[in-house]
Order: sequence, then C-alpha cells, then structure tokens
Amino acid sequence: MQGMTLNNKNTTNNQKRIDFLKNLKTLRMGLNGVNKNLNGYGYKYQDFNEIVKEVKNVIKGHDLDIDFVQYPTTKSIDGNLVDVVTTTFYSPTSGYEHSFDTSTHIKELKSLGVKIQNTWLQLVGSAVTYFKRYALVAYLSIRK
Repeated sequence: MQGMTLNNKNTTNNQKRIDFLKNLKTLRMGLNGVNKNLNGYGYKYQDFNEIVKEVKNVIKGHDLDIDFVQYPTTKSIDGNLVDVVTTTFYSPTSGYEHSFDTSTHIKELKSLGVKIQNTWLQLVGSAVTYFKRYALVAYLSIRK
C-alpha cells in the first residue's frame, strides 16, 4: 500500500510539474518583448516596471496558472554569504514552484569605496533592480 501511495504522489508531482511547464511555455511564447526605452550612461535598457507589466498582462490574458515573486536576500553558498535576488515562479493552484538565485554583487559595490549613505543606498537599489530585471529577461527570454 505504501508503494502505491508513493507512486501516486510521484505521479501527482510529475503532473504539477508538467502543468507548470505548459503554463511557463505559454507565458514565454506570449511575451511580445519590451523596448529599451530608458537611458543609462551611454546605453539603453528595459524598464523593470514595463517588463513586469508585460509578464502580468500575458498571465492575465491567457488565464495562466503561474505567477512570480522576487526578493533580495543573503544566502550561504559553500560557507560564504552571498547577496542574491531570489526569483520564484509558482502555480497558485498546485503550489508547484521553481526558484533560482541571481547574485547582486553587492560586495563588489562595497569595494568601490562609496562612503555617502544616499549614494550607497542608490547603488544597492539600482543593483537589486538591475538583477531582478536581468533574471526575468533571461529566464523568460524576453526580447527587446
């Protein structure tokens, strides 16, 4: 009986994963892309809010069973503390989720020797937003 329960649980988990991947594929295929309409120092980049808006519109428009959250945190990797943005895509219905981390390289920013608090906070905020944007664009293959 225990073998049957374990087999049913594996089948259920496999189906949750399959359903999640189908929704993820529909999301990726439905994305039109986001123009690089903001100017940096000698370069153009995509607006994070426009990326989120595009993703949310496709999710809503196709009534997909998928959503995502992103948050900055610190993780221990091989005994070293690393600042990352964790991105989690999940199914609100089944609870299936897939997470990945993107390093924010905050320690490298510290090595620049920024002393003024406002400037430091702006640099950290910009880095977090950059890597949140990078994670979504890379994972969802969002075109420009």
